[in-house]
Order: sequence, then C-alpha cells, then structure tokens
Amino acid sequence: MKLNASLISGFIVLTLSLPATGEEVRSVDFGAAAVIYDYQPAREGVATLSLNALVSETNDSLRGLKNTDRRRLGKLGQLIYQCKLLLYRPLGGSDSSASVPMLISRNYSLYTGVDQRLAEGQRLGIRVRSLPQVDSDSLFAPSLGGDDSQQEIWEDVGGGSTIDLMQINVNALLENDFLSSAENIDILLRFPIFQVERPVRQWSYNFDLRDFKRAIEHANDNCTPERLSDLIKANS
Repeated sequence: MKLNASLISGFIVLTLSLPATGEEVRSVDFGAAAVIYDYQPAREGVATLSLNALVSETNDSLRGLKNTDRRRLGKLGQLIYQCKLLLYRPLGGSDSSASVPMLISRNYSLYTGVDQRLAEGQRLGIRVRSLPQVDSDSLFAPSLGGDDSQQEIWEDVGGGSTIDLMQINVNALLENDFLSSAENIDILLRFPIFQVERPVRQWSYNFDLRDFKRAIEHANDNCTPERLSDLIKANS
C-alpha cells in the first residue's frame, strides 16, 4: 500500500489520498502521541478503516547521536502502530456473510523521513532496545531502581529485493511483548549489515512510550467491526 505524507496536529500523517465523498480523516491527541483515523468508503465493494497510533521523536532525542549519515539528523522519525479493517461489501448487500468486516493487519513501522533505498541483495539490521519502566517500590530497593536490565531484540530484513528506507516495518515488535513493560525504546538501523567496499551506516532513534501506549490502546479499542459498520451507515 502506497501512503502519502501530510501534516495533522504536528504529526506527519500517512494516509491514502483518495478524494471521495464520505471520506473521514481525523486525529485524537494523547499528549505527545496521536491516533489518526482514516476511513475510506466503499469503492468497488471495498471499505476500509485504518487507525494509526503515532509518536514522534523530540529534538532532545537527537542530542549526542553519532549517526553516520547526516541526512538522518535533519529528520525526526516516527514510530507508527496501525490497525486496519477491511469490508468486502457494504452492509445490506445480498451476501450477508460478505458484510462482516475482516481484520487484515496490525503492524509497527518506523518512518525515517529519509528518501533512500538499499540495493537488491543488501540487508538492513534493526536493533530495538527498551528501558524498563521503573516502579515506585523498586526505587527503594538495594539496587536503587532494580537491576536496570535492558531488553533487546534484533531483526534483519531484505536480501531478496530493494528496501525503501523511508518507512520500514518492525515486525519484531509484534512478535514480542516488548512495549508493555518499557518506558522508552531505542531503535538502531544498520545498513548494509555486511559491507566490504563501503562503510556501514547507522541511524539511531529514541521514542518515549508513555503516551504512545495510551494511543495504541485507543486504536485497538476502536479498530472493531462495529466501528467500521457505524461509519458505513453514517456515510451511506
């Protein structure tokens, strides 16, 4: 799916640009995070509802970074969680079984803002490291806040096709219960992973998760068949 970038409430919002009657795009703010609703009415028997929870880096998060590509330092990254529903036919169609909305995706992605591609055969390494959330009881423990052990997960993508670095799926965040106990996370992109003739580049990102987790919860609560059905009825 090709997405276009636009600016809503200070966020770079990625939505399909389809000028149609009844289209709904709105934003709900959660402190430093937001949820963007993107509803596309039935077109050729298909209606979709996408909820994108977004959190951006702050300028403070860029301090002290030693990125090897200076273009990255001029772009604030975004961490995006998307839940998307698809309905094959509008409600009231002849086939009632086809009127049931179908959940087609939940995914995390990193929007880098940097227009660059890796060649076919090159691989991208993604490291995600979390800082655990410190509870008030552990602050008075002998270790003064716990052992402060960081969790870390790795993922590498590509190798068989070109990779667009503008926006990258971070599948490891879906496959692990990684964000629930984290206060913030660091994401490091290393590309290409193995390189002999040219230097390896690295981009670093940091995101505060406190408001982002509230936005994810809101997105999940409203990414429902009932919500999509209500939108279809309201715009029919």
